[in-house]
Amino acid sequence: MAQRGPTTGELIALGSTTVGSVVGGLVIGVLLDRHFQMTPVFTLIGIGLGIVGAALSLIGLFRRLPKE
Repeated sequence: MAQRGPTTGELIALGSTTVGSVVGGLVIGVLLDRHFQMTPVFTLIGIGLGIVGAALSLIGLFRRLPKE
């Protein structure tokens, strides 16, 4: 049986989610830092949460792929 890898749509969704998660966390963190004048605390927290969100999306994609 031929192995099926991720489709083009799944790869595009993964890339979009990865970029969106990190950039979204960065933007929200910068805005919170400006509001509370606590640079770079919220920026770092936002980037960290964005990376975690991107990693969870990657894990979800791999779980949906069929096993050999």
